[in-house]
Amino acid sequence: MMKPYLALSYRNQGLSMVELLVALAISSILLLGISTIFLDSRKTDRLGVSLSRIQETGRFAINFLAKDIRMAGYQGCADPEALEISIIAKNAPTANLFATSLRGFEVDDATWANGLEFDNTDIETDALIGSDVISIQGASVADTQLTGNMLPNNANIQITTNPMGFVKNDIVIIADCESADMFRITNNPSGGNITLTHAGGTNTQSKLSSVYTTDASIMSFESVVYYVANTGRTNAQGDAINALYRQTDLLIDADPADPPTNIEFLKEELVEGVDSMQILYGERLANGNIHYVPADEIVGADMTTVESIRLGLLISSIERVQEADDNLSYELPGETIAPVGTAGATVTHAIDQRIRRDFSATINLRNRL
Repeated sequence: MMKPYLALSYRNQGLSMVELLVALAISSILLLGISTIFLDSRKTDRLGVSLSRIQETGRFAINFLAKDIRMAGYQGCADPEALEISIIAKNAPTANLFATSLRGFEVDDATWANGLEFDNTDIETDALIGSDVISIQGASVADTQLTGNMLPNNANIQITTNPMGFVKNDIVIIADCESADMFRITNNPSGGNITLTHAGGTNTQSKLSSVYTTDASIMSFESVVYYVANTGRTNAQGDAINALYRQTDLLIDADPADPPTNIEFLKEELVEGVDSMQILYGERLANGNIHYVPADEIVGADMTTVESIRLGLLISSIERVQEADDNLSYELPGETIAPVGTAGATVTHAIDQRIRRDFSATINLRNRL
């Protein structure tokens, strides 16, 4: 029989050095495994979040551009190809809406805008070389109606409300299915029955081309340009962040002097992560076929023959989330975006660990078909 003090001594013995080392080794392996799982999960999460943001950016940018491009040249129910809008507004941004409703430009160098209205503006210096620029003009989809018939001897327009927020010097389009006019508002619209006048001085004449009735729509005129530019921001690794921008002509130059002297634009960043925009223009040839070409290859530089476009965007993640460098090439309409240093490549992307995806869409111009 074991003596009591011997049993107590046996029960109080600690771990041996070997047992302690084994326990530490097992704990270290478990901690290493947990840490690895955590880090892998974090990488996977960052990768998933970046891919989701790329998808969101691509869908938003394509849908936003498509909405405006689709409505290029809109002037109400009037057919812009069959009916030329009467323009009495002085210093209007167009003399022929059908001709200027859609224009495309290749940004081949820093002087791409020479001779254009964009010369010496932010867009000329900011637009990324190798990307494309697209200009769209037309009436807004939103509109308001006349309160009653216009008299032949009084061409002023009356509306009950001002949902468009019309103010003095705004350029406005009034149209029905048979006539369309563009003029500058020469008064400060206010009151119950709101009057929009278009006197001489800021208009070439005070009369419109038609006596409109209550079926006419009054719309604001819009002139916008889309392009890709550097935001001036960088990510944590110092990589430049690019974005899709919109430049809006504020149309405030009502000075009767010709040419305009104080054109102003509003520059807006729409969505970051857009690295390149490439566009092909589908022109209707004499044989009836649609031929897609870059802007600088349009036959006779006449974009009135364009009935659809192919739009492509290269979207990148903001942060570096891949383990390997991106050495892939991306096919956009009319252009291959290759890794920097690729022999013969005209448009390139940086070689880094950011994710890139290409998005494209074919858009029909509703007012050209």
